[in-house]
Amino acid sequence: MYKYLLCILFFASSVSAASVQMGVDVFLNGYTKTVKGLRVGLLTNRTSQTADGVFSADAFIGHSDVNLVALLALEHGIDGKIKAGKKVDDSHYKNLPVYSLYGTGYHQTREALKNEIDVLIYDMQDVGSRSYTYVWSLAEVMATAALYEKRVIVLDRPNPLGGLTVDGPVVEEKWLSLIGLYPVPRAYGMTVGELARYLNQEENINCDLTVIPMVGYRRNMAWEDVGRDWIITSPNIPTPASAVCFATTGTIGELYTLRVGIGTDTPFQFVGAPWMNAELSARELNLMRLPGVRFRPLTYVAKKGSLKGKKVQAVFLDVVDATRFQPTRAGVSILAHLWKYYPKQVIFKKGRYNAFDKAMGTSYVREALMRGDEPRLIWARWHREVMHFSVKRQKYLLYRSGEIK
Repeated sequence: MYKYLLCILFFASSVSAASVQMGVDVFLNGYTKTVKGLRVGLLTNRTSQTADGVFSADAFIGHSDVNLVALLALEHGIDGKIKAGKKVDDSHYKNLPVYSLYGTGYHQTREALKNEIDVLIYDMQDVGSRSYTYVWSLAEVMATAALYEKRVIVLDRPNPLGGLTVDGPVVEEKWLSLIGLYPVPRAYGMTVGELARYLNQEENINCDLTVIPMVGYRRNMAWEDVGRDWIITSPNIPTPASAVCFATTGTIGELYTLRVGIGTDTPFQFVGAPWMNAELSARELNLMRLPGVRFRPLTYVAKKGSLKGKKVQAVFLDVVDATRFQPTRAGVSILAHLWKYYPKQVIFKKGRYNAFDKAMGTSYVREALMRGDEPRLIWARWHREVMHFSVKRQKYLLYRSGEIK
């Protein structure tokens, strides 16, 4: 196994960015015999496609080496169309059962893992933010697999933030949840396969884990360097730009006092309110010279919701370099600016404290913002823990940085 992975990574060092192969393509092109004769369960949704645009479940169904017996659905369902937080029911895909990992029937799913499945394969596109449930559902499955002595295979895919950015507080024990099940930073700078390797060892999950790396991937690749179309990961992540900005504005959206683009063509790509001065806010935020992002003033008329028909002014996050972008620093900077320049407005509603703190993984960020602390003081608070995590993660990384030709 180790020699096989080394061969993949050696080959990866000699190919160009245009020929990046996802883990599923590597698996189908030479690794399927390792599951021959075993009952396979696939954790998946429609983001799981081969280089030919075939849904991985269909590719497995048609493969003589793969005995696919069940699919497992995470938040948003197999089609990725169910709204955030909504229950995902068990269902069927073609002749296969689809067991839900996001709903009230997880006991039934655990029984399926125990009695019907020998090896679990994970193939889904991640967004690189800790507050997205896919990676934590994988972690839960890994723990169940360890309990029942089942194998887990992760077919790796890129992090749209790249593989360099580690940013934001490490989630504290009080705030552990399905949007942060283990203590990792807000942006963890790893692919899903690398994160699985890290959690398996550092958090003592200890399942029988194999990660199938991508070929041709570099840590310093933004999504546009990968050479693959983006497939909607969930209803409000229709583009890689929304995925990148979600790491900043997803937490801000939990406040319910600011608009972050939900219901528009650019979800999670801006922060706004009727009382904002878009020109002023964009100018002041740009003076901070935050890496990888420029702020543009935006004015629009809301088409739905409580502000329907009203003019909203906003700052649009134009992420010019996703691999340098520090999403949590940007989010803290936006909130600190709003607190300072619009003192008469309600930014933090008491009834939303817990939701914001859970998404941030700590309460100290909100508390510091409400005291009026400067953003750099808040960043400094998480610097040491981020550095500690960055050092620990090194031995689990599968890809190196390099020139993109």
